[in-house]
Amino acid sequence: MKRTYMLTLAWLAIGIGIGSSARAASTPTTDQLEAHTWQLTRATDAQGKRIDALFVRGRAPYTLRFQPGYMSELNLCNYASSQYHLQGDRLILENGVVTTAGCIPAEVVEQQRRASVLVNGRPAPTLALDDNGSLILRNTHGDTAIFKPAPLPAK
Repeated sequence: MKRTYMLTLAWLAIGIGIGSSARAASTPTTDQLEAHTWQLTRATDAQGKRIDALFVRGRAPYTLRFQPGYMSELNLCNYASSQYHLQGDRLILENGVVTTAGCIPAEVVEQQRRASVLVNGRPAPTLALDDNGSLILRNTHGDTAIFKPAPLPAK
């Protein structure tokens, strides 16, 4: 009877996902960040509402690229790059530079502004890798952005 009870509990645990391959998000390493470019696929504010400004129809997705010591923001009107390092799960950006091209149309200007709000701020945003390999960025405003890995550009 005791053995049957234990087997039943084990099967029940497997059926509801305990002990399955699902795992909690983990803090990425610099090697993991630098192994891909990261394309934005989803972004929500603190209320769970989609941040439409980060998605401009007809343009390539907002993308992060990590290289040794630097993070670049791609596919915005202006090119942005900062020195980066990780402090636990925090993304620390310093000494940032942004080009100053005039941006038209207005949606692209707003995308640039909103991207800056997403990644900059104090305290620094946190990074995590979920069990699907997506990069999750959360900032102090309660915004959450999910970036899917994409291949690095050909050399």
